Amino acid sequence: MLGKILYIIGWSLCNLYLKLYHRCSVYNRNRIPKNRKGMLIAANHASFIDPPAVGTSFFFPIWFLARTTLFNSKFFGWLIGQVNAVPISRERLDLKTIRTVKKLCEEGKSVLIFPEGTRSKDGNLQKGLAGIGFFVDKIGADVLPVYVDNSFNAFSKNSKWPKPVKVRVNIGEPINAEKWKNLEKGKEKYQIIADDIMKEITKLKEELNEN
Repeated sequence: MLGKILYIIGWSLCNLYLKLYHRCSVYNRNRIPKNRKGMLIAANHASFIDPPAVGTSFFFPIWFLARTTLFNSKFFGWLIGQVNAVPISRERLDLKTIRTVKKLCEEGKSVLIFPEGTRSKDGNLQKGLAGIGFFVDKIGADVLPVYVDNSFNAFSKNSKWPKPVKVRVNIGEPINAEKWKNLEKGKEKYQIIADDIMKEITKLKEELNEN
């Protein structure tokens, strides 16, 4: 119960900040599946702003992968755990994380992942990582692509303070996990999965640029 209350408070504060300071707009919420089936939400990553920008685009709780070092502090680790953070190692994908995320998806919950692995250094889309493809394959859930526009200019990796520039979020159509089911296991398959996800995110970027 406490976690739900803290999530609502965090969601509301982040939403208020994004609306007022970054004039954040969300496009194509109608593409979010109505059945609330558990899925992986895959977004580009260029800024500290991306997780809250994606999180506030959904009117239901989503889960976030957070590096294990953030849980080193007992209080902060407890706090982010209460608002749906799941620890993940930067060095390797451990089985515990995979099992946790798989269970969440099987329970009808959605988890945010970043196929590029880390924040972009220049704001441009990066190549998807085969490791993320492996992760997606093991989870076996549908993937919902999301593109966050202009977050790099708002608050890049090297920025000391966020700038009041407009941020936009574009939500795509779900990718059915069955698409990759019959591919032969191995690194080539995992890279294909990562590439397919990044292609859909690129389409969402182009779609925004056309408007």
